[in-house]
Amino acid sequence: MLCEIRFRFLLPIAQTFSAAIFGGVGLWQRHHILSQPWLGDQTMWETTARFHVWPWPFKFAVLTNVPAFLAGALVEWPIESVWSSIPEWIACLPSLAFVPLLWYWVGARFDAKLQASRRKYWMLMLAFTAVCGLGLLVPGHVSYIPYGVLVWLVFTVVAKRRGAQDKLLLPTTR
Repeated sequence: MLCEIRFRFLLPIAQTFSAAIFGGVGLWQRHHILSQPWLGDQTMWETTARFHVWPWPFKFAVLTNVPAFLAGALVEWPIESVWSSIPEWIACLPSLAFVPLLWYWVGARFDAKLQASRRKYWMLMLAFTAVCGLGLLVPGHVSYIPYGVLVWLVFTVVAKRRGAQDKLLLPTTR
């Protein structure tokens, strides 16, 4: 008998792993770029470059997890006001902690509405990932964040409508 994998278990594991890998690689690239020597004994960390350098792996991790990123930023904000020299990778850990919670919630919603077709939800996730990937092409230094918010709003509406359509297609049993 084939064991059916539930979205509420698969999505948190896959998305947390993806966010950790892409976010970690992106932060490593950012650190490597900004640690380059600049004008004598300075590094690029002491310039405005730190506001402009956001490697694509980090952007992808943020785009696919915007609600978790914003929740983590709210937790990070008071911590950084007290501990201003906190390493960037430590400051991003609260966001990573919210990723499995976010995707468990999404997966549980999918599982609750998953009576008609699993394939449609897989296609929705594939389309969501592709649209997030397109967000890497958005010009500007932080323009990918409003783009990600818009993507998540559309994703939420489409998923909600998809669930409503699935309920309409199901025969009622009494």
